Amino acid sequence: MTTEQLKKIAWLERAFYAEKLAKAYLEKCERERSLAQRLSRCSEGTAGTSSLNPTEDALIRLAVTERQTQEKLKDLVKIREEISEAIQQIEEPDLQAVLVWHYLNYFTFEQTAEKMHYSLSTVKRKHYQALEKMNLNELE
Repeated sequence: MTTEQLKKIAWLERAFYAEKLAKAYLEKCERERSLAQRLSRCSEGTAGTSSLNPTEDALIRLAVTERQTQEKLKDLVKIREEISEAIQQIEEPDLQAVLVWHYLNYFTFEQTAEKMHYSLSTVKRKHYQALEKMNLNELE
């Protein structure tokens, strides 16, 4: 593969990694929420002497994590939109489909071949053709 093709692949793979990060933050959010709920149940009826009790601290951490998670999800949506727009610039529907299956649905080439009823070599050839038709200058 050429350097230009590798750059295009890295650009297209951004959605995959952004989604992994967003999922990690979503899981972190769930853990913070669970901790805040458990602390809330444990401290019901007890008056705290400090200005910030453990429940309040957990709720603040949850709010911060939720804000961070929303930012990661917004980033993911933006990246997926950019990739989708770039794919739509390719005129051949088959080439678009290969890129959508692989870079937006995160299918392997083998899974893409099965979905599209093509051989693996056909999918790889179409992937190569699609990369050739993408204009990297428009992507950056």
